[in-house]
Amino acid sequence: MRLPIEKAVRNPLAAGRRSWEQLDVLPEPLVSLLPAGPAPSLPASLVPDASLSTRTEPAAAPAHLYELGLTFAAMSYHTAAIEVLRDCTALAPNHAPAWRKLAELLRLAGEDAQANAAETTARACAGVKWKKGLDERTLPRLHKAEQKLVEPLKAMAEDEAAMAIRERLMANPLDAVAMRFLARLEKRGGDLFTARALFERTLDICPAYTSAREEYCQLLTGQHDYAAVAETGRLLSDSPDNPRYQFLRATALMNNSKVDAAIDIVTELLGKDPNNVDFWLFYGNALRVAGRREEAVQAYRKCLDVQPGMGAAWWGLAELKENVLTQNDVAGMRAQLEEHALPSESRKAIFYALGQTLERARDFPASFAAYEEGAREHWAIKEIEEREHPDAASDDGSGPPDDSMPGMQQLTKVFSRENLVSRLVPAPVISPDTPIFVIGMPRAGSTLVEQILSSHSRVEGIGECSLIGDIKRGLIRSRILVTPNAYPDCLLDLTRDELAALGARVIADSRNYRATDRPCFVDKRPWNWVDVGLIHLILPQAKIIDIRREPMAACFAMYKQMLPRESCDFSYDFKKLGPYYKRYVRLMDHWHAVLPGRVHLVRYERLVEDTECEIRRMLDYCELPFEEGCLRFWELERAIVTPSAEQVRRPIYRDALEQWRNFEPWLGPLKEALAAPEEN
Repeated sequence: MRLPIEKAVRNPLAAGRRSWEQLDVLPEPLVSLLPAGPAPSLPASLVPDASLSTRTEPAAAPAHLYELGLTFAAMSYHTAAIEVLRDCTALAPNHAPAWRKLAELLRLAGEDAQANAAETTARACAGVKWKKGLDERTLPRLHKAEQKLVEPLKAMAEDEAAMAIRERLMANPLDAVAMRFLARLEKRGGDLFTARALFERTLDICPAYTSAREEYCQLLTGQHDYAAVAETGRLLSDSPDNPRYQFLRATALMNNSKVDAAIDIVTELLGKDPNNVDFWLFYGNALRVAGRREEAVQAYRKCLDVQPGMGAAWWGLAELKENVLTQNDVAGMRAQLEEHALPSESRKAIFYALGQTLERARDFPASFAAYEEGAREHWAIKEIEEREHPDAASDDGSGPPDDSMPGMQQLTKVFSRENLVSRLVPAPVISPDTPIFVIGMPRAGSTLVEQILSSHSRVEGIGECSLIGDIKRGLIRSRILVTPNAYPDCLLDLTRDELAALGARVIADSRNYRATDRPCFVDKRPWNWVDVGLIHLILPQAKIIDIRREPMAACFAMYKQMLPRESCDFSYDFKKLGPYYKRYVRLMDHWHAVLPGRVHLVRYERLVEDTECEIRRMLDYCELPFEEGCLRFWELERAIVTPSAEQVRRPIYRDALEQWRNFEPWLGPLKEALAAPEEN
């Protein structure tokens, strides 16, 4: 069978043959697709076991076609899924689930009229019941099937093995084991969208498959997705004492600002396994976020007692600021860097911890040298990752904005004055809740603004959430069969009701992160600056505050902070930092021009110099009455996950305004990058 495949073709990794014996310990990524020519014959050893109860219908039966369509869709073979589901509905015109899935896929192809007709038919058939397809094998049988599947893969090249797994699923779309293996391969190959769909399909047909659920939870926690909280709860409902599941649960809670609950879990884990450095590191990070400084120091020191070269523990101590790290620690870090073969990530973390410690000791030449070495380690790690996984990177809307000039130009084209007057009409206000989005560059003062606002009796801070990123991700893929990125052009075709539904989803999802019923909440995800137009359309009641720091101070603050490499590569290179900052300013200038008064600009320097005046201006913009508590923001006790946690737990200080000048002799390349003419 030759299937129309629309998924972007990527070359298999150049490793040739690789041992598949390591499949259960997460081998290196590989992604392969169905071949362009005739599909090869399925190896006899990979033919699905005829005794399995998962294949109960003949290949032409509607039930089988429906399950095949769902499996194709999970594999991102959407065109093939549409064809199969059309065959299914032709044979079974009253199959409501097939009509619903067909409608969903037709929208991806831009066939809205057909999708509407399919949805209408699905509603008309809603009373007809269809048996759900399941892989009903017990856990022992699933584990036996895993071993049987791995054996023939060991001798196969990666592309052959991946094709064999896909063809196995063509023959049996309810094979949860093959589906789980394919999900793992997609995840390690960087296609997290397809990996997630495959894991969800696996668990839909085999809810008791705990090893698949554990890996699904790992994927969700890696994405800081709130769904991980519920999924880890399901794992623990079956095995409440499993330490891996407990640790996953703690990670999911921590990622979603449930810090106290995470600390409780890890405290219990440490009682059972007191020398586990991963537990101690997590414990230290959680205590630091909760503001329990002395206990955090003890936890990080415990890590270093067990593993002196643990870079993350050194960095955790450095993040506590002030004089936690001593001259003896400086000698210890240097000894680790000089005398031991450390993993690159640990070397990078130690260099940044060393840089911060030396900066506080006012040894600026040595401090800058350490920051430079940390940046070099970052790019060395990045080079290895790109060489090994050349196709892993993708813009799915969940990470930082596309700062390329074509991306910016398309945004300004869609969100033009003309379109904002005629075609892009904001949704009606359908919720009394008021989101406050604090946007800007990392290290520019967004945590400070959030802390000030959260000190108000009508405001709750919820940290950096992916509320807008989740909406954008869906819009990016909303026409995936006809365009790889439908955003922002697709906004021109949405009705006010459709925009309102997106805004309602943001409000509903925000409740996962909120602990109070206060009418206002603050989301300080910095990357939302690129999507001011989207926020304006779907949440007309939202407030947007742009916290802006002087360019040299802002850029150097990012450079010397070990920011997440998956979102802040630009911060490790002055030649990238300068253009990135200028594109941010250029787009913000556009928003101010086409949406006058919609965004409130706060200059960090003014906030420091004239705090009460700037706080009053912010509160006026947010339509909130002034409260004295906002002037004493450092008294507010709350978990703060960002690197600025320590700064906002004390009164505003002027020290940071001119810190960059201590390093001015080495910042020539940054000045040049900021002064260079912009690209057109």
